[in-house]
Parts: sequence; C-alpha cells; structure tokens
Amino acid sequence: SGRLAGEFEITVIDAIADRLGADEAIEEISLFKADAVVCMVSVVSWDTDLQFLDRLKKNDPRMKIIANGDVFFEDPEKIFAECGCIDAIIFDFISEDVIHYLKNECEKASNMLYKKDGRIVVRRSSLPAAGTAFSMPIPRHELFLNRNYRFPFAKHHPFTTVLTNFGCPFKCTFCIANTLGFRYRGAEEVYKELLYITKLGIREVFFEDMTFGLPEHNTVRLLELMISGKLNIGWTCFSRVDVVDRDMLALMKMAGCHTIMFGVESASEDILRKYKKGCTKAKMKEAFAVSRDVGIKTVGTFILGLPEDDRASVLETIHFAKEIDCDYASFNIAVPRPGTPLREAAVRDGLIRKSSLVFDHSGSSISTISRNLSKEELGRLRKRAIREFYFRPSYILGHLARMRSLSELMEHIREFIGLVRNIT
Repeated sequence: SGRLAGEFEITVIDAIADRLGADEAIEEISLFKADAVVCMVSVVSWDTDLQFLDRLKKNDPRMKIIANGDVFFEDPEKIFAECGCIDAIIFDFISEDVIHYLKNECEKASNMLYKKDGRIVVRRSSLPAAGTAFSMPIPRHELFLNRNYRFPFAKHHPFTTVLTNFGCPFKCTFCIANTLGFRYRGAEEVYKELLYITKLGIREVFFEDMTFGLPEHNTVRLLELMISGKLNIGWTCFSRVDVVDRDMLALMKMAGCHTIMFGVESASEDILRKYKKGCTKAKMKEAFAVSRDVGIKTVGTFILGLPEDDRASVLETIHFAKEIDCDYASFNIAVPRPGTPLREAAVRDGLIRKSSLVFDHSGSSISTISRNLSKEELGRLRKRAIREFYFRPSYILGHLARMRSLSELMEHIREFIGLVRNIT
C-alpha cells in the first residue's frame, strides 16, 4: 500500500473481515471504479479465490487483476495460462514490479508474469543476494484500521502488522520462506514507521517477519530506538530458538515485546534432522525457559502428520508441548506447500498428485501426507493435542490468574470458543 499510494488512489477491501459476500465485494470494487485489483491468493482457498476473480473479471473486463501468492510457487506459467481472469502475477511484493506494470513500463519489471497480445511474457531475474537491505515507503496503516481484525495475542485494539525483514536464511524443507531471498529493512526506517503508527493511536503491533531478530545488529539498533523513544506499544513476533538469546530477549522485553512464537515442529530428533530444522530439543527447552524468565509469553507451533510421523511420534510431540511449558500451542497439519522440498518428495513418493494444490494446515479440512496415519486418525490426534494441552485445570487456572485487561479476557473467551469448536 505504501508503494501504490505514492502513485495511485487506493482503497482496501477485506471481504472476510467485513463479512461481505461475493456480490457485495464486487459491488464495492465497482463503486470505487477500480482500474486494477491487487490481491493475494492461497493454496488454502484457491478454488474459491479463482471463482471470485473470474466473476470479478466478467463484471468489468477492462479492469486489471494482479495476483500474488503461494499458489504460484510451482509451475506458475502453467497455472497462469489456465487462469483467464488474471492479468499479471508478481513474485516479489516488496519490489516495484506492480508499479511498473500499472504504468505500462513492464520492461522494467524483474520478477513477474503478465499477458500481452494473447501471450504470456516472463520476466524473471535472480533475487538480490541474501542478507541485503531493502527500503520501502511507509504502508498506509490508516486503511487497515478495521475493528473486525482479531489477533489472539494482541493486548490492545486496533493492532497492525510491520515487516522488518523478508524471507528466511534457514533451510527447513517444509517451508517456502528460504526460497524468497532473505532481505531486511534498516532499523531507522522501521522506527519511522512505528512512530507513524503511534500517531494513528495504534498501540499493538505484530512483527510479521518469518524470523524476527535478523540480522542481529539491525535488530539490536531497532530495539534500542524503541526503548529510547518510549513508544508504549506492545508487540508479538515469530523467531527461532537459535536466533534469540537472553540478552536479545531482555532487550525485546524492554522494547515492549510480550509474546514470541517459536517453531518447534516435532519432538522427534530424527524428524527435525530430516527436515533441516537446525535446532535440538535441548535448545528449544532453553529458549522457552529463558523467554519465560525475562517475562515474555511463548507460543510453540507444531507440525503433525509429516510423512515419517506415526501415532507414537505425534503423541511424543503432544507431550513435548506440555513439557516445554509454552503459554500457547498451535497444532498444524503438515502441508506440502508449492515450491518446497517436502512437496517435491511427496509427489515423487506418490503421497500426493502433482496436480493437488488445495491444502489446509489448520485442520478444518484434513489431507494427509503421512505414510502411517489416515486423515481420520490424524484428525483425532490433532483434537487430542488441543484437549490435552488447553484443557488442563492447571493451564486454565494459570491463564485466568494472569489476565490484566477486559480486552484480553474477551479475546481469550473468543479463542476458547474456537478451541471447543475445533475438538467437537
């Protein structure tokens, strides 16, 4: 939104948050008289995304539809050729490719596909070297002050998201992040964005980095700016147990961090090694303990149903979630995302068809790539994980005792209702 707002009049329509049906969303776009729509699509909702975009294009054939998303990480030209409603695909949303396309300067684009005179034009180049800095204008946060937005770890509303880096330098083979090219924004630029946010009255931020804390020198500088500037914002981030240490966590706490998410994935050391997680269970225990010691709440994310998983390994993972004593746990079904080595292996081993695109890690619609677990058994194990972790009397009483605000209580009530729905 920051790049686009400098060149065009823009608006934001979030049909899910505003509970708009397809007809209502199309009407809002029509009322805005949009010349172009920039949207994100996903393997989770690809079928319905495509149906909506097809209707949108038929409603106004002159309008350009520009898409971005994980669907296009594998065989993008084939998928693009089959999507008559999409006019262009951008692969690097932090670049200026979308601006070049909208200004009819496509020859300047570096990583995108677009249609011209009935043919597909491919413009692909190497991503910048890993670890390089990038800059971008401050996003138009005021367009996203939607009261319907919810974030389970937010202590204040409204909240917003901020990016300090993009991509990931680590090599986990179930994740697409390491293929995106790791880049970061300078600490001073991010700090200016945070100042802008506070002027809008926003006191809660989710740092949406795939690995907050990198590079270390830049993160330390940002945290020091936040502390000296007394921004009075609370925030959450996602990091790795081998990226943050006690000194970093202490600085984060002083800068307003109240919750940190760590990818644990599995309690099986063999599985962690196979998928190149690069962390041991001992290191995980240490990071959770130190975070708790400095006063930061922890979230552990876990993957159930990897090809090597069986009932015993999943039960071991459930036990480990309780052993590390994280404040929250997210149990996700293994998803072979396009562009990942996990997907390549699943196709090669006959666990999925190459044409299979739609997968959902939340468990609402389970497909399994496990060699040892049926989707029914995997679904039962996920429900068991949620029950065993969240419905312990000690866990419930502990969280009730730590509540500090009405908004926090209401958010926990909503989450509790969602958990009950998840296991019934």
